[in-house]
Amino acid sequence: MMYRYFILLLCLTLMLPEIVKAQQSSDFLPGKPGKWSYSNNITSTDAGYIAFSKSVASLAGWFHLNVPMLLNPKGFDLAATTYGQWDKYYKMNKCNYGLRTEMNFSFQLFYSAGGKWTIEPPHYSFDINNTETGHGTNPNYNTYNDLEDDPLLEKPINDAAIRMNGVFAVYPFVRSLAPGVNYYNCGSPECGSLVIFNPNRPDFWIPVTVREMAEIHLQFYELRNKTEMDRLLLAELEKEISELNEDEMNAPAFSGHDNHYVLKVNGKGQGLQLMRFNPEYWDHSIPQWEIQYMTFYYPQMDAVALGESFKNNGYPFYSQTLVNEIDWGKLAEEKIVRKN
Repeated sequence: MMYRYFILLLCLTLMLPEIVKAQQSSDFLPGKPGKWSYSNNITSTDAGYIAFSKSVASLAGWFHLNVPMLLNPKGFDLAATTYGQWDKYYKMNKCNYGLRTEMNFSFQLFYSAGGKWTIEPPHYSFDINNTETGHGTNPNYNTYNDLEDDPLLEKPINDAAIRMNGVFAVYPFVRSLAPGVNYYNCGSPECGSLVIFNPNRPDFWIPVTVREMAEIHLQFYELRNKTEMDRLLLAELEKEISELNEDEMNAPAFSGHDNHYVLKVNGKGQGLQLMRFNPEYWDHSIPQWEIQYMTFYYPQMDAVALGESFKNNGYPFYSQTLVNEIDWGKLAEEKIVRKN
């Protein structure tokens, strides 16, 4: 008897997510009118951040008024929120000029039993003035550790790590949706991205060569020589660099190498191209708190995938509905601040 109860309890535990999901699906009220709200979690009292908060609030207002599903929410209350993002290492990189933040749209679904989904509901977010998004992820090489590293080497170690972490792989360019709106895709309709920029400025991403990658790797690993493993990695790096001919050293760098495991790049056009953010993109005559650059997740799944998403989650895939309702050309023209 106890065994049967155990099996029953185990089955119910395993089925609980599906039971909850099914209940949520049946309780969802897609036609119930909702409302828009906006809150700002940037708490700094610095004058620049106060001005930045006003710029971001203006942007939130633009989305509210110009995107139909945000102007007249149905099936959910729409809670828009901004969060400050600034750290000392990000600020140390000379390519990071504009104040950055994330804006989040939470779709707080209504249910027939009353109340709404407010704890981690379906959501969509995008980034403002953030150079670390819109492309493949940045690496995460260690910066200065005050418990382990030589205090005299703090600046060189941080400089080397910042250079390493400032290089990223870029997904293939698909097309321009409008002036100042570039669409990139990793090869799957679920992972597209848009970069919204000032087309009158220099390129926001610039390529790095294999030689540059070799130099910044050497700079980093020459400072990491405390352990035997550190010294082995440096020796391996030097060997890998010696195996590259001049033509490949001078070629644009791409991610991946069949035989190297420290300098994992090639100059043969294989893999994703490596880039870094161009410091010259920013117009420094415009204050840091104005918006000059934005990056968005841009999914474009087909009807079958969208149907499967609804079946699995019990509500529409709001991210795609949202991005397909945005007039990207109008957004770029009206909200990317630029000098005439």
